[in-house]
Amino acid sequence: MGRRRDTPDFTRSNKIPALEYQPASRERELTGKLIASTSAKEREALGQKLLDNICRSLKISPAHLRVFAERQPHKLRGGKLAYKLYGVYRCDSAVIEIANLTSIRKQVVAGKTFLDTLIHELMHHIDRKLLRIPSTPHSPGFYARIEDLKTKLMRMKGAERASPQEAAWQKPENLTRAFEMAAADAKSRNDYQNREQPSGAARSEARDPSWPLPGESRVSASPPSRDAGAKKPPTKPPRTQGEENVSSNHPPKDASAEKEPQLSFDF
Repeated sequence: MGRRRDTPDFTRSNKIPALEYQPASRERELTGKLIASTSAKEREALGQKLLDNICRSLKISPAHLRVFAERQPHKLRGGKLAYKLYGVYRCDSAVIEIANLTSIRKQVVAGKTFLDTLIHELMHHIDRKLLRIPSTPHSPGFYARIEDLKTKLMRMKGAERASPQEAAWQKPENLTRAFEMAAADAKSRNDYQNREQPSGAARSEARDPSWPLPGESRVSASPPSRDAGAKKPPTKPPRTQGEENVSSNHPPKDASAEKEPQLSFDF
């Protein structure tokens, strides 16, 4: 799929944050059943019905789903998982393929993860057939449309009860009020006065993200030593020429190091 940001397809994709689509109760019911399902055969049947309903509502040709009772395609590097594929959309045949087992442990893919993958690949189909974006790039607008469609499919109306997955996504009704109450409570306990002020080094240290950005390798910065004022150990003598030719078990983390491949839903 296209990923360049300086293309007309990327610009157009980024300008569309949502679809003019409202699912009926049938689609929401299928979504709940799909999340609760586990077998590849059942997921393929339920997923195909969901795809058919959505495509029919959008008045586009249907996408076809294949769910394999196999583990996700993946690659190892140094005995560790470096890359795995959740699903793929084949543009030429409008076929969505998803593996039903995880890459390493060979366990059934979680229901929410399966739905995420299905909606991701369906959005590529919608881009091409409805929005006329041939390269269907991974723009911010593309991911916004995924979240919009997923939220609509999991939203319950009227007397319907929200599923556990939906309830877990719900935000507080008044988030600002919740922050104000927390701040007032902290002031009443003088927490802000008693809290130890961080050092200048600690304040300037950037927080290490939980996940690396796309296309980047994660390099964790070492925290400042608490014994900064202590006597430093003697430096090691420089290695001889023979020692310098011995490769380390840990590759250098610099700009020339090989970057880890980005985990992607396109596989």
